[in-house]
Amino acid sequence: MKKSYYLLGSVLAVVLLGTVLFSGCTRSSGSTGGSAINSNSSQSQSGSAAQTATAQPSTSSSAAKATVNDGIQIVTTTLDRGIYDPIIVQTGIPVKWTITANDGDLNSCNNKMLIRSYGVEQKLLVGENVVEFTPTKTGTINYSCWMGMVGSTITVVDDINQ
Repeated sequence: MKKSYYLLGSVLAVVLLGTVLFSGCTRSSGSTGGSAINSNSSQSQSGSAAQTATAQPSTSSSAAKATVNDGIQIVTTTLDRGIYDPIIVQTGIPVKWTITANDGDLNSCNNKMLIRSYGVEQKLLVGENVVEFTPTKTGTINYSCWMGMVGSTITVVDDINQ
């Protein structure tokens, strides 16, 4: 009889832990993306580490394209519940990415965004959130929520005007 209680308690604990950890986290459909790691908030760091595919990128029909103004790339996106938008930026020019999060669109999963290749860890709050980094080489950079469940891409090109 005692073993039955232990088994039932263990099952309930696992279910409760899973519910707490994954509450608010949803997988976006699409091809594979990547997970990310730690740095200080909205600070740029260069890097070129390859990433492992774990997150699912956004399926937005078009990526937000940066514009260059006074030597800074400006790009703006709006956070949707369960979706990060892809962006396109140019190599070698600092990026100032503003992510607007509306009340009700943040949850326990998407409230922290990680970009492993640039050492960025950004806590997202309701309102405008600024992420800064400088792309160092062309290619596709994956980014995701802190859990690796919601993700998208940063496409880095040689010339943003082409």
